[in-house]
Amino acid sequence: MDTPSLTVYAYTFRSRAERVIWLLEELHLPYAVQRLDPFKGETRSKEFLAINPAGKVPVLMHNGKAFTESLAIMEYLAAEFDGQRFIPQTPQTNYHYRHVLSYGSTELEAYLWLAEQSSRLNRRYQWPNGTHERALAMAEQNMGTVYAWLQQQPYVAGQAFTLADIYYYHLLSWFEQISGTLADVASNYLHKLEQRPCFPACVKNSDASK
Repeated sequence: MDTPSLTVYAYTFRSRAERVIWLLEELHLPYAVQRLDPFKGETRSKEFLAINPAGKVPVLMHNGKAFTESLAIMEYLAAEFDGQRFIPQTPQTNYHYRHVLSYGSTELEAYLWLAEQSSRLNRRYQWPNGTHERALAMAEQNMGTVYAWLQQQPYVAGQAFTLADIYYYHLLSWFEQISGTLADVASNYLHKLEQRPCFPACVKNSDASK
């Protein structure tokens, strides 16, 4: 069997790398996964820093070139491997799709990451007392917009499954893991995504922390 030309560097626990793995499954592409334990210094090794000087995952290696940042990697894979069906193509639907991605990045993921840094990872980041509660409150407030979307349409960016759904599966399940709550409309949405034939077990079954 030929060695896959695609290799994903991921943590030993769930992270943004699982977004990339899910898309590779949807595209039916052969790939390899190299899992690294950051708590053992594996992302600070000379070998890995030569691939990504930032020392973070995900990294996609394709034909000797390194690609970083999960959403950018997903867009690259869709363009490179005939995955445009996962990106709306008309100006209006593409605008809404990109609006949804931008909202997730600025209004949800930023606060979720801050809540994570100020609780489980506080010994490393040392945020002031109360940061976790304020960040989580902002994420919960902004989640109302997502719930409204899901009440109006079957997928977060419209009528069809897109890369945004892979992204929002991670955001919503991360929010649920931190807060312990999730609206029924969002829980049902996550369950629907888990029924997709290409849904990877690692996306759900590994540690949901960052």
